Amino acid sequence: MTYCIETQNLSKSFTAFRSYQDLLLHPFTKKEVPALREVTVSIRKGELFALLGPNGAGKTTLIKILSTLILPSSGKAFVNGWDVTTHGKEVRRTIGYVVSDERSFYWRLTGRQNLRFFAALNNLSAGEAGERAGRLLGIVDLDQDADRMFKDYSTGMRQKLAIARGLLTDPDIIFMDEPTKALDPISAQNIRDMVKEKIIREKKKSVLYATHNLQEAEQLCDRLAIISKGTIKDVGTVAELKKKFQPDARYIIRVRNAGTDLISRIALLPSLQMVSGQEDASNQDGVRFEVVLDASNGNISPIIKNIITMGGDITSLQEKEPSLEEVFSRVVLK
Repeated sequence: MTYCIETQNLSKSFTAFRSYQDLLLHPFTKKEVPALREVTVSIRKGELFALLGPNGAGKTTLIKILSTLILPSSGKAFVNGWDVTTHGKEVRRTIGYVVSDERSFYWRLTGRQNLRFFAALNNLSAGEAGERAGRLLGIVDLDQDADRMFKDYSTGMRQKLAIARGLLTDPDIIFMDEPTKALDPISAQNIRDMVKEKIIREKKKSVLYATHNLQEAEQLCDRLAIISKGTIKDVGTVAELKKKFQPDARYIIRVRNAGTDLISRIALLPSLQMVSGQEDASNQDGVRFEVVLDASNGNISPIIKNIITMGGDITSLQEKEPSLEEVFSRVVLK
């Protein structure tokens, strides 16, 4: 297995703010706030890996260390095999960084001029900067607005330009720190579609994508790490995490021609933890049951047999997965 990013027991602490009184009374006491705690994670080449966590979980701190913007307090981090603490220049040549900070652009320059300026900072020649800026503006669907001032761009357009800037050096790895933050649902979906289709599928880049948006992580990522309070709580695909954190077997059963007392009779069946019933709008004259079986006995067959015996006409049966929101809550709060 080839990894483009690896960390080993990576930790980072920041010096805590201290009041003047505390400084006078305890001048030699050092107070630190941990931001990352022994983070160990490996990201494969060519995958979109999501860092999913609440605000303040340590997502941005981890990305900044991997981008060589800050140094770790302890542990190791490697990007394309390069140690971020000793080979920062080599690391920076292989990465692109997309942030949602609009202040990092020049508002009175056009989108094209902004890209050409940042290309020059990355040592691209004038000819190469112009060619690459034009091509990237087309990729992010800004070619019709390339010569408008940045200050006249909408929030979604500004974020698209940030993605184009992250691709200027044609990096192998792209770090994206909440790129859809503050966007409306349609603009956010456009950004997600662009990342998935043009950056991952067409350009085959590796992407580390930090977000607190559960829908976004589920829709985009190949694998994800749930991070909370600076600690990686769990890593896996969405399907793997759902399977791991659902201790009970859950089913949705739709029954037609159900008697009024059927729910109460089903609730008396052995091995059931919970059963709820409601009228099913998609099933005329029908009832929808959610059945949760005991973890020690997940066999649904006796339930089906008993419902039929009671006179229920089963029209459908499906296993119910937990939502990513349920998984996230269980992992973060455990």
